[in-house]
Amino acid sequence: ADAAAERDVIVFRSYIALGSYQQLVISEIDSSAATSLQAVKLLALYLTGDKEGAIASLKEWLSDSAIGSNPVLRLIAGIIFMHEQDYNEALKHTHTGGTLDLHALNVQIFLKMHRSDYADKQLKIMQQTDEDHTLTQLANAWLDIAVGGSKIREAYLIFQDFAEKYPMTGMVLNGKAVCCMHMGSFEEAETLLLEALNKDAKDPETLANLIVCNLHLGKPSSRYFSQLKLSHPDHVLVKTTTSAEGNFERALQAVA
Repeated sequence: ADAAAERDVIVFRSYIALGSYQQLVISEIDSSAATSLQAVKLLALYLTGDKEGAIASLKEWLSDSAIGSNPVLRLIAGIIFMHEQDYNEALKHTHTGGTLDLHALNVQIFLKMHRSDYADKQLKIMQQTDEDHTLTQLANAWLDIAVGGSKIREAYLIFQDFAEKYPMTGMVLNGKAVCCMHMGSFEEAETLLLEALNKDAKDPETLANLIVCNLHLGKPSSRYFSQLKLSHPDHVLVKTTTSAEGNFERALQAVA
């Protein structure tokens, strides 16, 4: 029964990753489902726009001593609070770890907080548990990119290994492309990103990386920015660019 529940969590999280929230997740998981599946449903509800309702339910469940320590519930809490950019609240529920998923999420959170030293400690725990696990390798690549320098090449080789073992995904293509940009190989990065765009024309990271890559290549990037602004108005690149444009306009008016 435990293995079946774990399998279902992976399947429903995969549906969420594909953007199929309502039909394949929310409508399929009813109130009698296990806590871990209810938690996954909360993530789907959050991503459809019911943020306040999802966070309220999440906090209520986390305070319940009977289910609050459920590792999947803690994982979903970490993911949701990371989306909210409330990293301290996310770590409150994930820092004790217990599963590779939780440790991998901790790596992400610490990197968001610019604390690669703490991310490295989480990675070491993962490596002691299972050094060859896909999540461990992925977390290793994230940390290598954050550290930079000679580590970029190591990250590139990890993504290259994924590309040889598994079907190419947007995440792997973006990972390789980011490494290429760090190494100054912008033409190769553009080729990889255009391949990723063919797989998902609305993927925010692909669009954001294409904007950056095209700027370095001296190519126009306005089309990709328009797509990103339309499909993901809350993306950090859209927000910072819009803010900078507003500041520039105010400065122009002040001079005029």
